[in-house]
Amino acid sequence: MSKQAKKIPTNIITGFLGVGKTTAIQQLLKQKPADETWGILVNEFGQIGIDGTLLSTFTDTLTDQAKRIIVKEVPGGCLCCVAGLPMKMGLNMLISKAKPDRILIEPTGLGHLQQVIKDLSGEFYCDVLALNATICLVDPTHLNDAKYVENNHFQDQISLADVLVANKTEQLNSDDEASFMDFSQQLLPAKQSVLWTHHGDFSIDTLLLPLDVQRRSQHLSAHLKHSHAHHHQAEQVELIVDPRFERNHGNGQGLFSYGWVFNQHQTFDLMELATLLEPLEVVRLKAVIKTEQGCFAINSVNGECDFVPVSELELSKIEIISMQELPWQQLEDALCDSLR
Repeated sequence: MSKQAKKIPTNIITGFLGVGKTTAIQQLLKQKPADETWGILVNEFGQIGIDGTLLSTFTDTLTDQAKRIIVKEVPGGCLCCVAGLPMKMGLNMLISKAKPDRILIEPTGLGHLQQVIKDLSGEFYCDVLALNATICLVDPTHLNDAKYVENNHFQDQISLADVLVANKTEQLNSDDEASFMDFSQQLLPAKQSVLWTHHGDFSIDTLLLPLDVQRRSQHLSAHLKHSHAHHHQAEQVELIVDPRFERNHGNGQGLFSYGWVFNQHQTFDLMELATLLEPLEVVRLKAVIKTEQGCFAINSVNGECDFVPVSELELSKIEIISMQELPWQQLEDALCDSLR
């Protein structure tokens, strides 16, 4: 068998915070051939790692297929800036443990995609991975919001994408779709495919499209500055242990992350927690929680908070990402008041 035949097909699933990347991966996993093993490498801006837990609990619902899905997390930053080494260690462990037929990589919505693509297609992995199309999910309403369209990461995700997927379109109409398609057709180099969908639902065949190595970042110099600054971020992260929980907060790239991991004995009152979390105006809120009514995954973007039942959890995790500092001590006290 040739080296080319042994390479593992690999796709990057990218997009800004809260656009539905994890949901899209869940939809792709539903389409996984039963005789294939897939590896999922997940990276998050926050420190405590919730997306990996969400994917792992989701695979529990896939019966026999769950036995052939391996999830590996690299929390706390962006794949290109976690010194490169944790990413390689995580990916190497994933390849060794899962021996996957396909790999999906979900970088943080604030990662520098150009460097991730360069590393994965470079000398270290060129005989191991067959890097296919980079797939970028976009909320079409963000194209009318300056805080997104003027963001370097948002611009680069669109520029470097081979496939552009309009997601979260449930409340949009045909005029919105026409506007998005017109925007997409003006992008150069042309996209391999442009899709309009909701709930991250698109065909597994999209993973077969090729990577265009000619695509370039618009803000490579910004990445270089960020890479230097990122080495100092650890000094800004707090890690304080309480009998009930671990607190892990950090900041970088103009955002603040607030995370709590509650131990296995802690259970929340669902209604009290919902009353506390739903009004928060933040970039993203994700959680997996144990309550007296069962276990739930929580996902809140732009003030819309969804509670979805999930399988049994060992720990409760809550993470909030905001563009401004939050009164975290007051918020933490309120979280503890919701414990039962």
